[in-house]
Amino acid sequence: MPRIALISDIHANLEAFDAVLRDIAGCAVDQVVCLGDIVGYGPDPVRCVELAFTVCDKIILGNHDEAVVNEAMSRRFNQRAQVSIQITRQLLPDEHVNLLATLPDMAKVEDLTAAHASFGPHQYEYLYCTESASRSFFGLRTRLGAVGHTHVPSMFTSLEGAHDILNQIEILPLAGSVAMPLPEDRQTIINPGSVGQPRDRNPDASWGLLDTESNTFQIKRVAYDIDSVGDKIARLGLPDFLGERLRVGA
Repeated sequence: MPRIALISDIHANLEAFDAVLRDIAGCAVDQVVCLGDIVGYGPDPVRCVELAFTVCDKIILGNHDEAVVNEAMSRRFNQRAQVSIQITRQLLPDEHVNLLATLPDMAKVEDLTAAHASFGPHQYEYLYCTESASRSFFGLRTRLGAVGHTHVPSMFTSLEGAHDILNQIEILPLAGSVAMPLPEDRQTIINPGSVGQPRDRNPDASWGLLDTESNTFQIKRVAYDIDSVGDKIARLGLPDFLGERLRVGA
């Protein structure tokens, strides 16, 4: 039974990605699964794409990855994200763009289904509340699901077949490094948070360790050189806000 490292929302932050991969290397994992958004926002899309396609066993398409491939997608973004996608396109060679274009919307690893944001009818819906979780659980066909997109570590559980009963859905924020037991009698969706742009007021890079033998999920946090990333963001002409938010984890 595998130990799976779940990573998501790298967002071209090479320093954070390197730090997380060093941490993963010390945890004896069997597979590394990336839940999407390798690029966008950050200053190192080329190296992050190369690294992800080297170390990850499975990679899911994220909305920022898709926006690099499909210009119409980027027009849905706010102004800062649009600027980031434009600069990302300028930096990425065609071969890297073509790699992103091959990524699937979902993938399965044993009894886990991985997606970037949701298993419901809206591919990139944010899972923050019981209503959005209900829609996602309705489309989940395995006991476990894993998503990113919100940049916030979290866990949702639901009685199987009771997804439309909102009071049967539990939302559990995840913090620290406690291994949370996964309920055997409920479906569960886990979110490892963000490698490259955490938004839970903790600036440390975040990833998740899913142990399918002990049936637990644990959030891991890793410090990295945020100032170096901020300097790169400024030199590239990316919006200053993208560097500032890294320092506060928001």
